[in-house]
Amino acid sequence: MTQGFYLRKAFKDPEEKEARLARIEELENEVFEKAASIVGVALDFTQVSHNQDEPPPEWVEMYGQEQAEQRLRLAKSMWLPASVAPNGTKLAMQAMAGISRGRAYKMKITQNNINVKLALPAPTTADHPGPITYEVRDLEV
Repeated sequence: MTQGFYLRKAFKDPEEKEARLARIEELENEVFEKAASIVGVALDFTQVSHNQDEPPPEWVEMYGQEQAEQRLRLAKSMWLPASVAPNGTKLAMQAMAGISRGRAYKMKITQNNINVKLALPAPTTADHPGPITYEVRDLEV
């Protein structure tokens, strides 16, 4: 049998479909966490000045010298104008927003309308006398 047959069979298998969806969700979580960490570091630009050469001592203590310098470079890049700033932070923000919107869409509760006709009794008030009934006559021809 051809390779396409086995691919179609694997594609229709519910267990393999669940495994694929779980893997996709795992990759989505990984990308979201990475994007969120980049955005978080970028938002730390308020803690540094645009011409600062050394990372803050708190960062060195918390993250180590190498990580603190990397955070400093990213935070300093946020002071640059948009025309010369690196595109990575914008991409991270867009990825984070897109994933969170996608998750919100999945969780969105839709109001389902039930297509049911109810047979209500005829109104009996003077304002609403009910349906018009016509006299039935038998005609002889």
